[in-house]
Amino acid sequence: MNRHSIDELAQASGWTGGIRQGREWADVERKLGVTLPDDYKAMLSRFPSGFFRDAVSFENPIDARVDLEAFARDKVWRVIATLGDESLGYLRDTGYASFPEPAGLLPWGGDHQGGMFCWLTEPADPNQRLIAYYSADFREWFEYDGGVVEMIWEVLTRPGGDNLLRRDLDGEEPIFRVPSTYAGEPRGWIPHAEYR
Repeated sequence: MNRHSIDELAQASGWTGGIRQGREWADVERKLGVTLPDDYKAMLSRFPSGFFRDAVSFENPIDARVDLEAFARDKVWRVIATLGDESLGYLRDTGYASFPEPAGLLPWGGDHQGGMFCWLTEPADPNQRLIAYYSADFREWFEYDGGVVEMIWEVLTRPGGDNLLRRDLDGEEPIFRVPSTYAGEPRGWIPHAEYR
């Protein structure tokens, strides 16, 4: 499935750091009750929580700086509850359901514009699962079948809006950035203390 390696992703995004591993993937999968795709696990074994091109954000559940209980509660189960809230209409007329329903959507990231990245949790092989992206701009879902690494590669390297987000990202630097606060010019982005 992957045409690009984690090393290539790191090089394309200017990332030379690592993570502070605090737990094993088996702990995370046990907590969530689902097996996660290998490319996602490989990527997050190299990248801490952060943002690719200020367009794709995620938290890293194996990094020691992330509390696993808070991750499961806030980044997974609350998002699942939001998706399943019929009054909000995220799944209305889509044919999608939220995890743990069969083929239910399992969230793994966002886009800072109110959008969400999820996996469809079927087929049984997590490496064959599609990514479903909810665009708040378009108020609709789009699917991607190339895996997380390939999707992010496209966000980093494709010009204009030729990416899953259907958004022109040419004004955003194609880098990976850890959680940070913008301090204005000339200081720019200052990483949060635990990421310095």
